[in-house]
Amino acid sequence: MKKLLVLDLDETLVHANHEKPAHDDYFKVANYYVHKRPNLDWFIKEMLTTFKIGVWTASSEMYAEIVTNELFSKGDLEFVWANKRCTLARSFNTGEYDVIKNLRKLKKLGYPMESIIMVDDTASKHVKNYGNLVLIKEFKGDQNDDELVPLANYLEHLARVPNIRNVEKRNWKAQLDL
Repeated sequence: MKKLLVLDLDETLVHANHEKPAHDDYFKVANYYVHKRPNLDWFIKEMLTTFKIGVWTASSEMYAEIVTNELFSKGDLEFVWANKRCTLARSFNTGEYDVIKNLRKLKKLGYPMESIIMVDDTASKHVKNYGNLVLIKEFKGDQNDDELVPLANYLEHLARVPNIRNVEKRNWKAQLDL
């Protein structure tokens, strides 16, 4: 059975801002130019052969729908979740409220926690997801970014592991010679 790969959008797969980029790998959403991370089309194609894929963003539902329609073909995704599926949680460190993505919501839908891999650039959104997060560097539109190629190799390794929660994922790039 394929594992579930849950991908974040902003600063993970894409970067949106008001400046028109010098390159052609972008699309518009309202007044924003949405820059695709380098190698994104290749990455998505590769991951679809190995995983079931869902998208979970803290952005609005409308934005999530438009962006995922640009990036994925109809039927590629198990689900697209936006900010309404996030949870407000109080930070013990700051006392402030943070938006989190609690993967237990996916467990209730029948996805086993040991088979869910979350890829995101923001660790604070995953305080409840110990063992499921692969943290990647933030994408801010740099066309020399090469994060997705080693990430694909690492995720291919995780696809073969019986329980991904038992795998240490901090400093995942150092583990690529597995």
